[in-house]
Amino acid sequence: MSDGMIIACPTCTQKYRVPEDRIGRHASCKKCGQRFRIQPEQPIDDDTILGWVMEEGTPDQSVLGSTSIFQPTTGPKARPTVDDWNQQQAPEQPRVRLDRIDDIGAYFEFPASELLHDGIRRSFPHKCIHCLKESPLEVHLIIWGDKLPRKDSFHRKEIETKALGRLDQMLRTHQMRWFDHLEPMSVLPPPFCNPFPYFVCQTCSTVGEITAHVMSHDGAERCQIAIANLDVAVEFFKNNGGQAAPGYRRLHDAATRQRDDRWRRLSFPVRARISTWFKLSDGEKFLGYFADSDFSRAETGNAGVVLTDNRLIYKKYSTTREYIVESGGNLAIEADQALAAIRISQTGIRDAMLHASPHAASRLAKALTELKRPWRVKVQTKNVASD
Repeated sequence: MSDGMIIACPTCTQKYRVPEDRIGRHASCKKCGQRFRIQPEQPIDDDTILGWVMEEGTPDQSVLGSTSIFQPTTGPKARPTVDDWNQQQAPEQPRVRLDRIDDIGAYFEFPASELLHDGIRRSFPHKCIHCLKESPLEVHLIIWGDKLPRKDSFHRKEIETKALGRLDQMLRTHQMRWFDHLEPMSVLPPPFCNPFPYFVCQTCSTVGEITAHVMSHDGAERCQIAIANLDVAVEFFKNNGGQAAPGYRRLHDAATRQRDDRWRRLSFPVRARISTWFKLSDGEKFLGYFADSDFSRAETGNAGVVLTDNRLIYKKYSTTREYIVESGGNLAIEADQALAAIRISQTGIRDAMLHASPHAASRLAKALTELKRPWRVKVQTKNVASD
């Protein structure tokens, strides 16, 4: 394949070939004007799909649409993004207090009165609270379940997992005032009704990533937020003036340790669900979990594939199958831009079929290939949009 990598505009899907040294930088789409950050991994399509596992002799595939390398720009015609949003400066004194760090995440506390002001409610970093992707993002609101009326508490899970919409679309509609157009939560009393947004990409789940409670202390109400991803917690603390506060360095160090531990990077509820059908053996290294998209994002962890350096474990409903990595096998992937069907096969064991996002399929194939075991990856794409 040609030098560089293929990326797609998250808004109009126009494709470009760019040098790998531009990963992490911003670029503007020449077709629609959308400005976005260049990501190291792109969804599967005819050009990007598993190029790192193509066998020698596989013909190069051309880029659909424009192949020109484009430069990061901020011209007047570029559409606004969250990077252009004039977020308030972090206060000199911390708005939140780091209470503790445990298996669930980092716990922060602050007076409920802070919800009357938009400072703390604008402080979540504009990236997925699980995988840290910066686009495309769905907007969710923190729900203070302790304040939900009894009649609505039965629908708490549904309320918590429902997205308001996509951030890029809100930016196109309301420009820099998108935050001001968020409606208060009618089912919650003041000040808990005031919108407190956080962000999730379209493939990750909200389950266990944010936990919110209201407590009473000395006659005053206090809010508590637990954030599972400690990298997100570090940015949240920093945006609320916590960089010089006690505990910031401890949180930063904990985030570094979590980043190096793929199992701990999963939220606690997801780990708990996976643990009902998977146990890590002594000396075994956990490499990743790949969710089954036949299950809702609220059910993440109940089904899917776990990959370790020794085993590939498949779970769906009452079926559990275990494949030995050393023995090799086949991974047949049929994917379009929305869904990938992954057939796992190994001599002597019945085949398994996993439905996953194209991004998850790409990660699974890459992780399995990097183990350098006799696994063959076959890819077939369909219905790929072109200009």
